[in-house]
Amino acid sequence: MNITKAYVIIFLVVILTNSLSNSNGLASSVIETSKNDVCFVPCTIRYGTFECFHDCILKLYRDGNCVHGRCCCTK
Repeated sequence: MNITKAYVIIFLVVILTNSLSNSNGLASSVIETSKNDVCFVPCTIRYGTFECFHDCILKLYRDGNCVHGRCCCTK
């Protein structure tokens, strides 16, 4: 019985540690540049400048382009 209790405690500590260590992961997914741009999706071969521009227009931004490997939308 004590072994099961120990496993449960270790499992809960691991879950708690993982949830706390990943709390800053979401904040780094959106980057704001000095020109009031919002960069969010990585640009790839399949997701290029045209797709980036299209997504930015759909999100009601004025323009969109791949900058430093990220899709950036201009307000």
